[in-house]
Amino acid sequence: MITKTYSFEKDGKINDVYTLSNANGAEVDVLTYGARLIRISMPDRKGKFADCLVGCARPEDYYEENPYFGATIGRFGNRISGSSFTINGETYHVEANEKTNSLHGGFTGNFDRKIWDAEIVGNRLKLSHFSPDGEGGYPGNMQVTIWFTLTDSNEIAIEYNATTDKDCPCNLTNHAYFNIGGQDTVLSHELMINASKITPVDEELIPHGEYLDIRNTPYSFMPAKPLGKDMFSDAKLIKQCGGYDFNYCLDRIGKGLEHFAYVYDPESGRRMDCYTTLPGVQLYTACATGGFVGKKAYVNHCALCLETQGYPNSPNCPQYPSTILKAGETYQEITVYKFSVK
Repeated sequence: MITKTYSFEKDGKINDVYTLSNANGAEVDVLTYGARLIRISMPDRKGKFADCLVGCARPEDYYEENPYFGATIGRFGNRISGSSFTINGETYHVEANEKTNSLHGGFTGNFDRKIWDAEIVGNRLKLSHFSPDGEGGYPGNMQVTIWFTLTDSNEIAIEYNATTDKDCPCNLTNHAYFNIGGQDTVLSHELMINASKITPVDEELIPHGEYLDIRNTPYSFMPAKPLGKDMFSDAKLIKQCGGYDFNYCLDRIGKGLEHFAYVYDPESGRRMDCYTTLPGVQLYTACATGGFVGKKAYVNHCALCLETQGYPNSPNCPQYPSTILKAGETYQEITVYKFSVK
């Protein structure tokens, strides 16, 4: 069941919260501002429900500065070096919002700052947004649709669809901050990521076409391990980031929906299994959230993000899978987070 449960006005525009619920009593709240996941209520092994997301205290507060809590990211999730890229011989300059680089779509055309149109279609919530040609420096008129579904198997499915009339980078993701146990940090959460390589980064967290084999290193989550085990390692990139903030190149079998990770909290018994059609996932361990006051006062490593994606800076790295959406074609990807108890 899906119902509109809350509305508020900001700058003369209406923002809505829709609640998706299932037969088990699980609930998911989606805010039209930024097409955001703002609450995921799931049971623990004793049947007690609790919110599994870190975020702001009220829907209105997402208008204040925050680290993309729960937001849909676009047109391009992650970073583009030098805020520029070349397509078909033409160079485009997008907005620099992290030194000279562009992060998560810039600061005017970025999807996390837009109010999306919402429609309930059966058991799915449809959110739509139109981004005009040239917005944020990106070419092409882009139409984006995102479908949110909560199943009776406690699966949260996010399906992304986009079209454009000019070739353009397209790399959509969701920036949910998960803490499935409710502790102050996720250091005790057990994580597995099915990846034997990452895309190594420079001092500005930009990859440049290389791959790094991470097997039997502190970067690896095969086999699964607690996040805190190597969080404070002397490994160069972990030390540079103050934790994990890397794109993991998934060891995929084919092109369909595949299991790529799980998170398990031993204290609550909650487990979250993750599936995607995309080639990569950005593991971010909330390395800079300390001091932010939202649903509670947060510290560093209060959550982890598993942002499924194409590889960062891929418009400038032909060695990586292409993230160029061609005119007339359709971008169609899906990510699923499935909750259970152990």
